[in-house]
Amino acid sequence: MGDIKLFQVCYEGELTLAVSDAMRRLGAEPNFDQSWSVWLPEGGHAELLVRYMRIEVGDEARVLIGCSQFTSTRDFLLIRHSLTPGADYSELHDAIARLGVVVDLPFESTFVVQSDDRTDVNTLGMALGELCPDDALFVTGISHDWAYCDGSTSKMYVAEQEPKSIQFRTF
Repeated sequence: MGDIKLFQVCYEGELTLAVSDAMRRLGAEPNFDQSWSVWLPEGGHAELLVRYMRIEVGDEARVLIGCSQFTSTRDFLLIRHSLTPGADYSELHDAIARLGVVVDLPFESTFVVQSDDRTDVNTLGMALGELCPDDALFVTGISHDWAYCDGSTSKMYVAEQEPKSIQFRTF
């Protein structure tokens, strides 16, 4: 029997019927503010899910999808917070930046961090949660298999020989 993988889907934008229907067809389970978990059989990749979402939800979609990695030797941290109008997230964002290299992405509340910090994600989440003004925070580990789209561009992370190099391929 083949392995299955758990993917995290983070969506920023208006939550429409098309988005809800696309998540339902994937068998996705909600796990945070406009975020879902999707189980796929071996062979599934983040890039394929991003292609599907881009078709299903239209050009305005901002979607980041990463394959969960449950070990402390994870490749990246995926951090997401809610967007409460008027809330000041600067202290939280400063702490996220201290964790490692924050990948430059076109998202307001979703961050991918390349970090050497091997603290378990629950402990990191509790510590960062103390700095989150609305106490709504999601932290997990993801592998090198992640991709995103911002409406006009779709990109996937490309693992290189140099581990600190962040490179993408457009698709």
